[in-house]
Amino acid sequence: MSQNTSYFMNAQVADGFGTTVAADEKVHREMNAEVDSPALVETQFAGFNVPSAGIHCLNYLWLHPNLGLMSGGAWCWQGFKDRQLEAELFDMRDFVPDGPITDEGGDIDAITLPNGYRHEVVTPLEEVRLTYDDPARGNAFDVTLKAIMPPAMLPSGKHFDQAMRTSGTVSLRGRHHVVDGYTVRDRSWAEARTEDPVGMPAIHWLAMTFGEDFAIHVTGLEDVRTASWRERFTADESMPAAMNRGWVWKDGELRTLASARIRTTWAPRGGQVAHELDLVDADGRAYAVTGTVRALCPWNTWSNVHMSIGLGEWTCEGRTGWGDSQTAMWTDFVRAAFTG
Repeated sequence: MSQNTSYFMNAQVADGFGTTVAADEKVHREMNAEVDSPALVETQFAGFNVPSAGIHCLNYLWLHPNLGLMSGGAWCWQGFKDRQLEAELFDMRDFVPDGPITDEGGDIDAITLPNGYRHEVVTPLEEVRLTYDDPARGNAFDVTLKAIMPPAMLPSGKHFDQAMRTSGTVSLRGRHHVVDGYTVRDRSWAEARTEDPVGMPAIHWLAMTFGEDFAIHVTGLEDVRTASWRERFTADESMPAAMNRGWVWKDGELRTLASARIRTTWAPRGGQVAHELDLVDADGRAYAVTGTVRALCPWNTWSNVHMSIGLGEWTCEGRTGWGDSQTAMWTDFVRAAFTG
């Protein structure tokens, strides 16, 4: 069985950033070649939101280089949904030959998937354009993402996050909306993400942008000592300190997080409702963040995992921001925390 080497499933290096280059917008063929696991992945995530309408969008490309396949597509919804197929727009495809990548000249910095979703890097590490069109269902978007900060590369050199300004339009079932806000995109490569059952609690991926001068990103585990599920699910209290990581972009400076405590309010049958975060950056500055989920939809990214993806309204230092509240959950946690 392959070992899961994904950055969000293992202990993290707490301080410092790696170096990002323009080629990181493309497939990392040499680094991927060093991983012989069938679970090798390279991913590309870029979305947007319309807070005033409760709209959230997640677009994904998930390469499986050692299998000759890729997955992904476009997904956008409004409000709260119980099932992924209730979304106004859900067009994710799981078993697509990776011809657009392996054909001569093919790469992911300018790729159109079979469903028509296109991710185009206009300027590496600075500007991305996302487009999709499904006239039969009245769904479409044309959104440009422009960087408001340099990429936050992990010390491993295999993953970066980046806060972006968004502008454009989205149509859902014939209703048109203006996109004018912020999001955080990310890229991962040269990691093995296995489909093994996982005995950990939910893993959080939380992103919030308050303006071009202020953004925060946190990934990790909920504080076991204060979790609402602590009597029903056994978890290692030391793991959050080892796994939680993130960064703060503030007034033109990018800093890592030295510590991150996450407390989540859950709906009785699963799905996150709200978050409280206590964060301390590498310079010792503390941030108290609260978040309320304003839109939510589930996604079985693969059969053995349940993703709950939400749009969070975040408050910090008297400012309001918007961004992702994502949680990944596996069988043991879901059964104990929400059905036990």
